[in-house]
Parts: sequence; structure tokens; C-alpha cells
Amino acid sequence: MFYDPDSDRWCVGQDGDSYGLHCGECFEIYLGESAIPCRIEMDRDWYLIINGVSFNLRKSNRYLVNMK
Repeated sequence: MFYDPDSDRWCVGQDGDSYGLHCGECFEIYLGESAIPCRIEMDRDWYLIINGVSFNLRKSNRYLVNMK
């Protein structure tokens, strides 16, 4: 998962294509070797909800995710 500044959204690459994520989409994000269920949301910035706790995303980072 990577941030696309042109569309101001987080994108996921799959099979050579990429698509932008929308608020409320659920997937798993890898923290170390563990896949953790989460949901992406947008306020002033994009963030994840994991077990009821919000975590801001860093636009300069890439994240390994598993789309369900």
C-alpha cells in the first residue's frame, strides 16, 4: 500500500495495476509477520482503525497489506 499524492489517497498494487482505497475499506496490514485486520478512514489525514484504536499513516512509507 502506498500514498498517491496526485489522487490524495492510499493505493494498493495488484497484478500490475493499482487502485485507490476508499474510506471504510477493510483489509489486513502486516505488522512484522502478523496480519492484523484493519479499516482505513479519512479525517484531516488518512488513518487506520485497528481493534478500535486509530493509527496515522506515514505518507512516505509503504505498507504490506492483504486485501480480503
